Amino acid sequence: MTYHSVIRFDRYTRSVGVVRPSSVAVLEGCQHVVASWREARPVVQVVFQLRFLAGAAVAAPQAVLTRPGSLLAGAFAWLCATWFVYLLNGLSDQVEDRRNGSPRPLATGALPIGVARRIVVALAGLALLSAATVSTRLVGLVALMLALGWLYSAGPRPQKGNMFGFVLVVVSGGIVTYLAGAAASGGPVGPELVVLSVAMSLWMALGGTTKDLSDVAGDRAAGRRTLPVLLGDRAARRLMAVLVVVAGGVLLSGALVVAPVLILPAVVLAIGATGVVGCLLTGAGATGRWLQRRPYRLFMVSQYAVHLSVLGFLPA
Repeated sequence: MTYHSVIRFDRYTRSVGVVRPSSVAVLEGCQHVVASWREARPVVQVVFQLRFLAGAAVAAPQAVLTRPGSLLAGAFAWLCATWFVYLLNGLSDQVEDRRNGSPRPLATGALPIGVARRIVVALAGLALLSAATVSTRLVGLVALMLALGWLYSAGPRPQKGNMFGFVLVVVSGGIVTYLAGAAASGGPVGPELVVLSVAMSLWMALGGTTKDLSDVAGDRAAGRRTLPVLLGDRAARRLMAVLVVVAGGVLLSGALVVAPVLILPAVVLAIGATGVVGCLLTGAGATGRWLQRRPYRLFMVSQYAVHLSVLGFLPA
């Protein structure tokens, strides 16, 4: 066979070769995994990773040098756990999401329900197995996070449906995240970690209520008792503003009294809280999803800024 005939044969096989069904299945599976990641809200997943790393940095600042393997395995385990939580939440929120016109894959049908359920199970298993390579302490925290996600979205009485349950589960999930970072770093639970975890978990729960401003129609259809559903837009905004001030004040008070190393993150949060409050009080009666979500977007930006300041300015 000549050189030219080899080239012609290769081109022929490329042009008329049949794609194997297994290749199609692999491609489709990858697309479903990507869709499940989109459903789990990547911007929120990144914040959870920042919380995890902030917990590790506060508990053991040198862990990135002394325990890099444990931190990476722990971060992956926590990513799988929080991915599980938000994908499960997406499965339980289809009525609300479709009513609110959500572009998420489950609401639009881009991610089949049966596939999403299988991915949820796989994520739970991956989270526990990965945590087991780090410590039994982390396994326990991962199991607790999975349980909180189930209670929030899929328990006999899903806690997402009432304000008290929402705050309790979200605060618990936040605190557990910081403790998981400490567990992966091998560091102790000191006063700085307690202040950061409690304050930022309150911020996560109380400031996080701002996301409900744009979801009233779907929440009402699903029977959820959120602040805007119960109080109306204007009254809910005023109460949310108070809650945001309380959450921001906890970190500032804790930093001033027992954890001066957190002064910079506390100032960053105070600035963010001021912006969220201003957005809430001046945006009453806003129409359109983009305008209604402005306080929530600023709330999320504040979370990013606070955790990046923790990671960037803690003494080594």
